[in-house]
Amino acid sequence: MENKKILTTKELAEYIQLNEKTVIRMAQNGELPGKKIGNQWRFSLMTIENYLQDTIIHSSNNDLELSVRSEEQIFPLSRLTDISLINLNLFSKNQEEVLSEIAEIAYTNGLTPSADRLCKELTKREKMLSTAVGDSIAIPHPRNPTKALFQKPNMLICRSKKGVQFFAPDNKKVCLFFLLCAPDVSIHLRLLSKISGLLKMKNIVQNLMQVNDPEDAIKILLEFERQSIYPQRNP
Repeated sequence: MENKKILTTKELAEYIQLNEKTVIRMAQNGELPGKKIGNQWRFSLMTIENYLQDTIIHSSNNDLELSVRSEEQIFPLSRLTDISLINLNLFSKNQEEVLSEIAEIAYTNGLTPSADRLCKELTKREKMLSTAVGDSIAIPHPRNPTKALFQKPNMLICRSKKGVQFFAPDNKKVCLFFLLCAPDVSIHLRLLSKISGLLKMKNIVQNLMQVNDPEDAIKILLEFERQSIYPQRNP
C-alpha cells in the first residue's frame, strides 16, 4: 500500500483500522473524502491523510471517530518522553534544518536506527502537506510509520524560541514541535488523538511555550493528564 495513491474501501479500512462497512457509510455521508466510480468507492491516499490530520487535530474529543480503538493501550504522553527527548533551544533557522535537527536528536536518543532515513521520510511528508497546524505548532511525522523507523511509541518535544517558517495554515512561524514516533499507523493515529487533546488546553500549550527546563515540561504534561482525568467544572 505504501506506493499506492488510490485505495479501495478494503485497503482504506485496513489503513485507518475501521470496518469496511463503516468506511462505505462514512463516504456515503460525506464524512470521508472519496469518489464513487460505478458502484465502487475509490480514495486518494494523500487526500485521506490530509483529512485525517485535519479531522483529528480540529475536531472535538467526542467526534474523534477516526481514532483507532485497540486493546493495546498507549502510555500517557508523560511516559512517552523524558528530559533527554525535550529540546527547548533548537538552533535551526528553516524547515529543512528543523527536520534534520530533530531527526538527529531522535537518532542520538535511540528512537530511530537512522537519522538520515528519518529526515528523508519527514521531508517527504512535509512536501505532501505541512504538518504545521497553526498557533505556532507543528507535528512532524513520517507518511508511513513503521517499525523500520520506530521500534516503540515515543514523543520528542522541541522548541524554537524565534520560530521557524513551516508553511502553517495561519502563516505564523512554528515554535513548538511534537515529533510522534509510532511503529505503525494505528498507534500513530492514537498518539495524534492524544496530542489533539493537549492542543485544546491553551494554558498547557502556553506553558510549554514559556518553560525553561525540560523537567518542568514533564510536569506540564502530567498536569495535562490530570486535567484530562479530572476536568475543571464551571460552578
